Amino acid sequence: MKKIIITLITIFMINQISAREEPTTATYTFVLTHLGSIKLSQNAYFKAGDTKTWTLDLGKGNKIYYLITGRVGNNPMCGLTAKDNLGDICAICITKLSGDNVEIELRYSSRTFTYKGYILR
Repeated sequence: MKKIIITLITIFMINQISAREEPTTATYTFVLTHLGSIKLSQNAYFKAGDTKTWTLDLGKGNKIYYLITGRVGNNPMCGLTAKDNLGDICAICITKLSGDNVEIELRYSSRTFTYKGYILR
């Protein structure tokens, strides 16, 4: 009986340790097809998620990296402040539209860029 109780306690402790492990990070890739109402000549890609740096790949080697510096609210994809690799401060918001469609807003002090596209699955 003693061996059974010790075995059960050991199994319980292992399960508790496993439950406390950090969740795996989720990164999403968004295919951007439009800037405002204008169709992009080449799709851009925005990689975002549970990482400190998000990337906007405009193609032909043109990439903008966003270091996430703060968050307002509970939405993990909206209300973020970031500093890009060009030294500019930006607010980021990714809004899910219908189906897999999304809108990504990059708001700088002097200009706002609104991309439309979809999540890559």
